[in-house]
Amino acid sequence: MIPGSAGSEVFRSDRYFKVWQYTVGHRRLLLRSSRDMPPETRIDIHFGNVGLMVLRPYYEGLVIRRADDEECMKVALDYGLEVLPGRLHVLGDGLRSFVVSGPPQWHEDEGRMDDPSWFGRMKGTH
Repeated sequence: MIPGSAGSEVFRSDRYFKVWQYTVGHRRLLLRSSRDMPPETRIDIHFGNVGLMVLRPYYEGLVIRRADDEECMKVALDYGLEVLPGRLHVLGDGLRSFVVSGPPQWHEDEGRMDDPSWFGRMKGTH
């Protein structure tokens, strides 16, 4: 994880990512870029303790950045919840796609499509 201030980019990839899984129990979200297209690796992006998410089903290239104070206030007003500093992560441009959660983490490996994530087993994986 690259530490950063409000508005700073924390992750960037030109790869194709899908919303892979969400578990209710621990409110965990997993985005995955599988290894079905070159390069021969997969990348999992994990968000823990998710409080709110507005997502597209897939991303052709993905940029994640920490929201600035103005964006945090807008999401708090629009969705009626408290958004603490560092908990709003914007996916792409503007506030069309975002996750309110703990800091995103990612891991790249050579796992197969249905192998468990490096972040632990989630329902639907071996």
